[in-house]
Amino acid sequence: MDQIHPSPPPLRTLQPAALHSFHHHHQQQDERGAATAYAVATAASAVYNINSADSSLLFQPSLLPGSLPDRAGRASQDPLPQALAGLQHSSVSASNPTPGIFHFAPPRHQRFAAAASTQQDALRRVQIHDPAPVSAAQDAESAVKLDGKIDGLKISPDPPGLNQWRDRLFHADETIVMTEDQFQTYWPHVDNIYSHRSTQRYKRKPFISHYWDCRLKGRPPGTSKSDDPNKKKRKRVARERDLCDVKIKITEYEPGSATPENVGPLTEQPPQPPLPAATFVSGGSASIQWPLSALQYMHSARASPYSGKIYTIQRVNGNGANGKTDGNPGPHKHDLEESDKIKKNSVVRWMLKNEKEKKKQQPQDDQKKTYHTKATGKALETVKKHSAENELKLFGSCFCPFVQRVWISLEYKDISYQYIEVDPYKKPQSLLDVNPRGLVPALRHGDWGCYESTVLMEYLEDIDAGRSLMPPDAKLRANSRLWSDHINRNLIPGFYRFLQEQDTENRIKYAEELKTEIGKLVDAADKEGPFFLGKDISFVDIQMAPWVIRLNRVLKPYRAWPEPEPGSRWGKWVNAIENDAHVQATTSTDDLYLDSYERYAENRPNTSQLANAVNSGLGLP
Repeated sequence: MDQIHPSPPPLRTLQPAALHSFHHHHQQQDERGAATAYAVATAASAVYNINSADSSLLFQPSLLPGSLPDRAGRASQDPLPQALAGLQHSSVSASNPTPGIFHFAPPRHQRFAAAASTQQDALRRVQIHDPAPVSAAQDAESAVKLDGKIDGLKISPDPPGLNQWRDRLFHADETIVMTEDQFQTYWPHVDNIYSHRSTQRYKRKPFISHYWDCRLKGRPPGTSKSDDPNKKKRKRVARERDLCDVKIKITEYEPGSATPENVGPLTEQPPQPPLPAATFVSGGSASIQWPLSALQYMHSARASPYSGKIYTIQRVNGNGANGKTDGNPGPHKHDLEESDKIKKNSVVRWMLKNEKEKKKQQPQDDQKKTYHTKATGKALETVKKHSAENELKLFGSCFCPFVQRVWISLEYKDISYQYIEVDPYKKPQSLLDVNPRGLVPALRHGDWGCYESTVLMEYLEDIDAGRSLMPPDAKLRANSRLWSDHINRNLIPGFYRFLQEQDTENRIKYAEELKTEIGKLVDAADKEGPFFLGKDISFVDIQMAPWVIRLNRVLKPYRAWPEPEPGSRWGKWVNAIENDAHVQATTSTDDLYLDSYERYAENRPNTSQLANAVNSGLGLP
């Protein structure tokens, strides 16, 4: 072949007129190379729609068969030399995994030089664009699964007609004939139904037989339990055997060995892949350029489905309960949903594993809900009303129930104040100046500061500003302080103990203890109510109110806390607190409490000083 040499560009350039020189100078030296050039040129002219009406073109569309025609078929339509006529498509197969790049230079022979020059303007350049890169969303489709029995299975989460194929492969009412691509795509979606029993290979037969039992058939355990006390024992539950007798046979035919006559027609015809797009660019260099992979693609797209591997799946007689091969060949004694409950298929397991890995890679903060640092709902409206500078400042956090105690008192008394939202886990200096421990709530009144919710509520009573929360009678005032202490010592620790407990049995115990402490309060309250001392809200009600709010918004979703019985004294009290205007003005939306208290419900380490104290069995910090 004249001047065939490697060239670095990614596209191959071909001068068609040069092909005729092969017959005169290199017929014996390189028939394979000539046939390759012929196939490439004819492929370009037919598949990529080069103008077939142009008589100046050397290669016409009629010259492109499914493969190179035989010697007799080409005699009437192909004027090319006999050196090419005797070569079959196997000689020009583009199976080389690393094809070289060739450049066919213009012919040196005088006989063809003129012909080549007159055809310069008639030829066209063909460029095939590289396929677009696979996106991350398509990763699953290209994943390959090796199950140890059948290699090369694909992980395709949602292939076309999935439900129909799963139902077809489950029942196997008649022989199923599948292409290799169909089998690799759909078998991983049903491999949970069957359990591999044996594989039989043959020396003189072009196929392999795989035998699978329905998984509900069961089998004796492969290994006995270990008596080694140091070995971690796996929890196993033995499933009853012989629940189903279905057995299937998968026959794997070697490429080209299966035909419609010996295995039957395909159960479902595979879709024809679209041809790659081509771009035509006029050029004066009289060249046609494309990668050899294009020829491979065109050849495979037109190949018969039976040229590759073929799989057949059929039901065979299953083993009966007596161990003999006299079982009923079907159908299953259960439905597909039952098989899915027993074991997940490979695709589902892969997706779950992939999702788990993604969650592991996420930052910890993204996985866990955390506390809020800004009030919501009606509480946010109240914050905005009290954002102006004032000598009486309340340092608080929107989710803190101790802050809400003092906040309700300020709203009830209608005292002018400034609300300052702080992050208790990032304590500002202004808060530390009032409370060196950095706990909220804290009050700064002028140049004086104080903290602890009960102390601050009593301070607001003592400055005699606004309406009083304490009754005028000294005995009732003392009684109110007594039950406020009961709330702080018993009810609040019981609330957090129940919320933070992870053991189910202990939760039941702590729930009963919390109900008991609430019952003591209800028994001590005014018989008519609805509040603790009667018709009006008072000191004890506000001491109790934040946790009444959180019974429904925190304990109910996280610990299934029950609703109060309708018409009961406890029910009247809860409704009165929930509907009080001052309580509502300091209450955020439900999601704020749900998110902020997830840390307590999971009992995460170092959730708060209060949580640590409850875990240690100590009182409130």
